[in-house]
Amino acid sequence: MLLAALLLLTTLPPLAEGSVDALRAHAVGLQTPSVEAAPYYQHVARAVSNWRAQAGTELRPVSLALVAQVAPTEPAYVARCAKLNNYWCIKSARWSGEVGADAEGHTGFATAADGADAAAGLLRRYYRNYGRRTALAIVRRWAPASCGVSTAPLAARAKATALAPRGIGGTLRARFLARHLPGGARRGVSRAPRTALRVQPWSPLARMSGHPARRPSIQARAMQKPVADIATGLADRPTPTVRFPAPRGADDPAALLDRKVPSPDRLVADSALLPMMVSGLAMGDLRAPAPLCGNDEVRIGNYAAAIARSVGLRATDDLALFSPDGSPLPNLAPVMRAMSGVELGALHAGPPLVEAAIARLGPTPAATADAAK
Repeated sequence: MLLAALLLLTTLPPLAEGSVDALRAHAVGLQTPSVEAAPYYQHVARAVSNWRAQAGTELRPVSLALVAQVAPTEPAYVARCAKLNNYWCIKSARWSGEVGADAEGHTGFATAADGADAAAGLLRRYYRNYGRRTALAIVRRWAPASCGVSTAPLAARAKATALAPRGIGGTLRARFLARHLPGGARRGVSRAPRTALRVQPWSPLARMSGHPARRPSIQARAMQKPVADIATGLADRPTPTVRFPAPRGADDPAALLDRKVPSPDRLVADSALLPMMVSGLAMGDLRAPAPLCGNDEVRIGNYAAAIARSVGLRATDDLALFSPDGSPLPNLAPVMRAMSGVELGALHAGPPLVEAAIARLGPTPAATADAAK
């Protein structure tokens, strides 16, 4: 950004007075064609055709706005709404001067003045018609939380978000468990009778224990009893009984293959109970839980704090933007500048643009689109 500003200053001719107005006029002369065409929305670039000229004239600070206007490539600090001449990121609703909209529904205006007029009228509608007088109430509708919000009908959302629309017994997992044994073998397929596991001659088990046929069986070892002591009965206390450990799967691997497998009906019944064990889900409620909106709440709180701070108030205080008859009050201009600063980041709407839009607003509410935001 600094390099682009230095290149701009070196390429421009020296100005005698060095005023900002003369510098801006020269930059506009470099970019203004001989015949200016009507502004239109560029779908590939997702921008209005004249956004650079509008940014150089209407945005502040002037240094960044001029670099955005004459730079050969788009600077990284230019927000998407700045390229739409929509410095308040208003959603499309057939506004006056609307020439298009991006994929998220943000309006592209022919001029920045059209976007400022729409923002001023929308703020008055929020303040008077909707009763949203605090910064926090305005932001919650102006830039609402995006998590868990859907415009589809309720019945369609319930069917789309259900984990098992046909019931838990009709899921692919339940049907697979009903048709297969543990390990993936299919049920009902006849298998050859099992024999004792073969021990390879070169294995460590064969070298230590010899031939498998000469190994003592599990039952024989389990039934062994301690040798009777010749002094049995002479002592006052009984001889403790020796307990042998239970046979393990490593002692007789073939026993692991003879385990009883539950019936298909039992597997389906058990799988139907699995969702009920999840904490936080009501009995029979298989809808996916709503995602957490922690990040959106932080964003909304910071947005509201920036608006209220511009007029020295808190986020829950009345901003005093309009009088009872709808006339704008002095707090409206700083609030609009602060809102554009939050939406655009490094840039914000200039005071002349905001003041001109407020002057055009007038005491009577202007007719706007039926739906906005």
